[in-house]
Amino acid sequence: MKGRDRVNKKILSIIILAVVLVGGLYYFTMVKGEETTEELVPENNVSEETNSETNGEDITEDFVPDISIGEEAPNFTLKNLDGEEVSLTDYRGKTVLINFWATWCKYCDIEMPDLQKLDKENEDLVVLAVDVMEKKSLVEEYIAEGGYDFQVVLDEDGDIAKLYLVSAFPTSYFVDKDGILLGGVPGMMTYAQMSQIVEGIRDGE
Repeated sequence: MKGRDRVNKKILSIIILAVVLVGGLYYFTMVKGEETTEELVPENNVSEETNSETNGEDITEDFVPDISIGEEAPNFTLKNLDGEEVSLTDYRGKTVLINFWATWCKYCDIEMPDLQKLDKENEDLVVLAVDVMEKKSLVEEYIAEGGYDFQVVLDEDGDIAKLYLVSAFPTSYFVDKDGILLGGVPGMMTYAQMSQIVEGIRDGE
């Protein structure tokens, strides 16, 4: 019962923080006329064939995901840039920030240094960056140029993005130490916003 109460507190914390963040995103979009996400339509870094496959409508067509806040986050196994298999369940015992992104996404580009900082400064947290439907060589070059060393995995077919209902980049989800999906934030976050959510998760433990 206590375990369930702790989970409920975590979920409540993440929902409250997500509402605050989404409100901020709404402010930037409506008041300042700026977007904080980009639809799944790559620019010039991929082929026309891949371009059509990553359209925001196509990626979720005829697909019913098994994803629920407050339940165990759907596990997945993808290969990292070293060719090693990485699973979400590998990180049980740590909070996981799953970040769906692509190299052509300008808001992902802005967010990346903050993800790096968050990953470095929090030993109890892992940033798991899921690149969606791009060539390994392109992702390797981008990561090397940025000097990023958090975990990057390749969702080559876009199946995990479908599973997590991703329709725009960046999109982030937070998973607690027990593997419970706490919630998600559509759009770019700042380091302060990321840290606020992580602290909220800790306070709910």
